[in-house]
Amino acid sequence: MFAVVTGAASGIGREVALQLAERGYAVAISDRDEEGLATTANDITSRGGTVADQRTVDVTDVEAVKAWADDVVATHGAPDQVHHVAGIAIWGDVRQMPHEKWQRVIDVNLMGSVHMVEAFAPKLMESQPVRRRRRDRRKFVFVSSAAGIIGLPWHAAYSASKGGVLGMCEVLRFDLAPYGVDVHAVAPGAVDTPLVRTIDIHGVDRSKKRIQKATALFQGHAVTPAKAAQKILKGVDKGKYLINTSPDIPVARWAQVNAPWAYKGAMKALNAGFRWASK
Repeated sequence: MFAVVTGAASGIGREVALQLAERGYAVAISDRDEEGLATTANDITSRGGTVADQRTVDVTDVEAVKAWADDVVATHGAPDQVHHVAGIAIWGDVRQMPHEKWQRVIDVNLMGSVHMVEAFAPKLMESQPVRRRRRDRRKFVFVSSAAGIIGLPWHAAYSASKGGVLGMCEVLRFDLAPYGVDVHAVAPGAVDTPLVRTIDIHGVDRSKKRIQKATALFQGHAVTPAKAAQKILKGVDKGKYLINTSPDIPVARWAQVNAPWAYKGAMKALNAGFRWASK
């Protein structure tokens, strides 16, 4: 069994790679963080797992992504699972957010996902024979975000990038299905990753006590990356299309449709709290 994981240097991507290796998959891993990627690779091998390929790749570079895909498929064949986890988070008041930061988050989160589709989808779709049974079908997994579904404060740029991933997955799950490939979209809620602890909130001083208090509250509510990875792999095993890592996101989605007044009130309260914390 062979799997590909991006964003494997830390957080959810690292845990997905470790847990796939524990399941017996040879894993090809990539990230921009060469040092963190090396640590993940060492941890996999020290636990008896197999690192099929270890590559420093920037997902915004489509030619680099395609070259990596060509290399790993030429050596190991089409992967059984591809998990695209790499991403960044930038939040901020739209009045202050520089265009360059809008562009950066779109380039990494949305276009990085597009580049993975360009690089790996044809190889998954053209692999023969076509796998019909659910447990045998190839898996293409994209990590989006709850921010692609609900109106979290100051998330406009981030939500645009992650919402785009969800829209793309909604189409791909039908386009790829006849070729024996299942597409899964992951919408994590709060996950206590290094990304969250160092997130770029434009125009906000993270050393302020209010911000530190809000961060501590978030971390207290968040699941660990290991728990999130378990939820993702379990969801893939069950054939779920939209995978959540915490129960609050399905509740929020239900409220959007069935209790819009409650959803609106909750989002207003979150927005007010965020503005208070940022002062």
